[in-house]
Parts: sequence; structure tokens; C-alpha cells
Amino acid sequence: MAINLATKYATKLDERFKQRSLTDAWCGHNYDWNGVNSINVWTILTDELNDYDATASANRFGTPTEVQDELNTYVLTRKRAFTKTIDATNTQDQMFIKKASAFLKQMWDERYVPENDAYRLKTWANGAGLGMVGSALTKSTIIEAMLNACAEMDDAAVPAENRVIFVRTDVSVKCKLATELGNNQNWTSKAIVQGKIAELNGCPIVAIPKSRMPAGVEFIVKYKNASADPSKMHMLRSHDDAPGIAGVLLEGLCRYDSFVMAQKADGIYVYSTGGLAAPTITQNSNSVSISGTGTIKYTVDGSNPKTSSTAQTYSAAITITKNTKVRAYAEQTGKLHSAIASFDAVYTTPPAGN
Repeated sequence: MAINLATKYATKLDERFKQRSLTDAWCGHNYDWNGVNSINVWTILTDELNDYDATASANRFGTPTEVQDELNTYVLTRKRAFTKTIDATNTQDQMFIKKASAFLKQMWDERYVPENDAYRLKTWANGAGLGMVGSALTKSTIIEAMLNACAEMDDAAVPAENRVIFVRTDVSVKCKLATELGNNQNWTSKAIVQGKIAELNGCPIVAIPKSRMPAGVEFIVKYKNASADPSKMHMLRSHDDAPGIAGVLLEGLCRYDSFVMAQKADGIYVYSTGGLAAPTITQNSNSVSISGTGTIKYTVDGSNPKTSSTAQTYSAAITITKNTKVRAYAEQTGKLHSAIASFDAVYTTPPAGN
């Protein structure tokens, strides 16, 4: 005679592990998207200084020109949604295990949060003005690399406060093993909060899972207000009496986006091992050449080539007719955009008769 053993289904669901957002605290919220899908942001452009001429009969301050400005438009594009049903007959025969509210929370935790973090980090990395492509970091080199990144941001006049260092989880292990952090009181005495593993140069170091960090990026240093990160709608709802459904209709919609502000690109620094290096800009007489990998975009008015309407694709040497600030970056399908290279080209007046 056969022995049929009893089987019981547990009433407690087995959910995947999840983490809260690791980027929310470092999003920029200086701009308001209420009631609109896009915003225009003006920037007043400064100019070079010149010498005051006390002997001139007129225009002792120099020849006056109109103050210039730059206009950038940021359009919200991300509208991420889902819809599911929980059929009443299935619910009856599954010990009523499926709960609408629990599923909606699970979708938010396991889908929306990781996707939003990954999107922000990739957007920030693509829009970065500063960065370096180098070899994989070790416990002996990582702290120096991070300090060099902070120093480069200092040189670009980025405020020292409200900076964060996002580091990939496997790279964060090297941070923990670094001798410099072993002697850091912030590392030895503070608990891990919101992914924070340590503090360096006044910056919290936040560990980011590989799945959320852009490929090849080992760490990102970000000034909080270098970006605008609108999050306009978090809709999670259930309908108990939806037409044509015996049960519950579940719907979710999240509207969000992320933008690196055109004038604050230097507020983000990216260290990667497989990205594109910033182009090299050189001058020969009154001609400027740009070299690099991939497609190179450039501007000659000092504006950000990643966002400016005046950006052009480089194909041949650029002739200048006055002192010119050239800025350029490289892009290539499948790779993050490079950092932005800047070069102050000095116009040389040709000899008389030329």
C-alpha cells in the first residue's frame, strides 16, 4: 500500500531582498515642475576682464557689449507604469495569500526604486563635467583617487559642502580595507545608514550595488545641486470593482526624470575603467584641433557641449578669430559620455599685410 504524505502551503510569502533608494537624499530639488512638463532655465554669462585705461578719451572701462545669456530647456520624459489583476476565484483557491496593498508595495520596492536609482546614476555619469579613465582601483590607490577627484572639484569652484561619493559595492570593499579609512574616526565609530560606509574629506561614501551603477564606473563624486531630479507622480492604486474583472485591478505610474544642470556639470566627477577619455584640444597658430575616441561634440562660446544648442560635431580644425573658450566631449554607442575638456584658445593678431 502506498504512503501519501501531506503537503502544506505556507501562508507567509517569500519576498526578494530589497533596499531603499540610495540616491534620493542626493537629488537636486531647486526647480519646480508643478503643472508643467518642462522648464526653461536662463544663465547669465560673464565675460573676461580687461585693463582700465585712465588716459582714454572715452570707454575707459573698455568697449561695452551687451550681457549675454544662455537658455536651457529640461523636458520630463519618464512615465513608467504597470497593471496587474488578482482574480477573485484564484484568491479563493490560494488561501487568500495575494493582497493588493502588499503587491503594490513590493512593486515599488523591487522595481521602481532600483530602476530610478540606476537611471539617475547613469544620467549623472553621462552629464559629468569632470572625470578620469584609469585602471581598476585597489585598496592602496582608491583613497588617493577619491581625494584627487575632490581636489579637481575644488579647482572648479564646486562648493565643498553637500557632496557625496557613490562607490560600487565591490570597490567599496577596497575602501574598507584601505589603511587611510582604518584610521578614520568616522569609519570606526559611525553605523552604516542608507548605504553609507564611511566619510572622506567631509563626503559620505555610499555603496551602490553593481546592478544600479553604470557599467565600468568605480565611483562618482556628486555635488547635490549639480542636478535637477523631478519626481512628479507616485501612483499606486487598486480597483475592487473594475468592469470585466472578478477581483482586483492593480495599477502603478511613476513620473520622474533627472538632468545635470548645464552650468553645474563640474559638480559631478566620474572615475571609470572602460569609459571614454575626455578629448585632447591643441592650438596651432589661430587653428584649434580636437582629438579623441568616438564622436566629438564641441562649442566655442564656453557653453556646455553636452547641453548647448550651439554644440557642433567636430570634423576638422577650427579657425578662431578672437580669444575663444573651446569645450568638447566624446560620445560612443554603448559607452558613457566622456568628461568635458576645456581649452582657452588665444587669438594671435596676424602680422600687418597678411
